[in-house]
Amino acid sequence: MTDVQIDWGDLDKNISECIADVEGPIRRRAGKTAGWELGEALEANTPVDSHGLEMATTVGSVAEDGAVLVGYGSAAYWRAHFANMGTEHQAGQHFVEKTTEQEAEKAMQTYMDELKRGLGL
Repeated sequence: MTDVQIDWGDLDKNISECIADVEGPIRRRAGKTAGWELGEALEANTPVDSHGLEMATTVGSVAEDGAVLVGYGSAAYWRAHFANMGTEHQAGQHFVEKTTEQEAEKAMQTYMDELKRGLGL
């Protein structure tokens, strides 16, 4: 699975600490919802494979601190990696990074909205 790290500064640490205090089922549901939303955007931005091979995204489990890995399964990762990062014969398209930049705030908002809903706030 490919993942991209976003530098949130201290905000990331504070949010992770708050998320870790939320009950497991609420945290997992919120993380999965935000993860699938980001995964759908990533899948939509992934270039179409000329051989008709599926480039489906996957969402990993939600960690205690709320972290969720979103990317490609092992069958598709290597193809996505070449298109994203490039090779000596083609320039990288960097669609993973672009999607992350475009969708990070929306995914975080979805995560927070789902946490609030789960906590009854």
